[in-house]
Amino acid sequence: MRMPAALAAAALLVTGCAASEERPFTPAGDAASSPGAVSSPAGPDGTSPGAARPLSAGSVESVEAAPGLTVSIEWPAGLDAGQRGVVKAFTDAYVGTWKAVAGGEDTAYLGSVEEQAARDSYTWVRGFRERRESVTGTAKVYALRVPAVVGRGAEVDACVDESGIQVTDAGSGRPLTSQPPWTRPPAAVYLQAAGVRKGDDGAWRVRTYMHAAYPHQRAKECRR
Repeated sequence: MRMPAALAAAALLVTGCAASEERPFTPAGDAASSPGAVSSPAGPDGTSPGAARPLSAGSVESVEAAPGLTVSIEWPAGLDAGQRGVVKAFTDAYVGTWKAVAGGEDTAYLGSVEEQAARDSYTWVRGFRERRESVTGTAKVYALRVPAVVGRGAEVDACVDESGIQVTDAGSGRPLTSQPPWTRPPAAVYLQAAGVRKGDDGAWRVRTYMHAAYPHQRAKECRR
């Protein structure tokens, strides 16, 4: 479920922060050598406070988005209360959007997204409806991490594998003879980044989506 914005030069995703200027996207491991990279004091474990590092594996949950459609989520261990809310907002939006694709008239997913993310999600879902298509199979979300939580803004990164998804005819339920390229490796595996914001009601919602697709280095890091 990749959205139009690509991580060629990612904007600051931590929505709600004072900073507004763009920063260059740096593949993992290249920060020290990138022109203009800003170093941060190392934390007690030797890492930078804002470093984006994968959280240790916790448990795997299989969520039924619709009959015949599941999302496998590898929940990371070691999340604090704030990070749990941020990650849950991301996974709820991801599952909810697929549920809308497969479920026809479901619009509950719009409660998990706002602004640009809401427009992108709506466009994605509407495209399937206009083509009278649905989906079956399994999508996987793993290597979830929270690079930053600053005030009411946060960023979530996750690897996504949609190679187990098949696009079907919504009427007959049969898989299309010609499947779209995004359902096949290497395009099916990519990095999804999301800017998430905490609303006045205390709920986190996805505000911005970006992705890194193959052959981007960050997408390659998601391959298993």
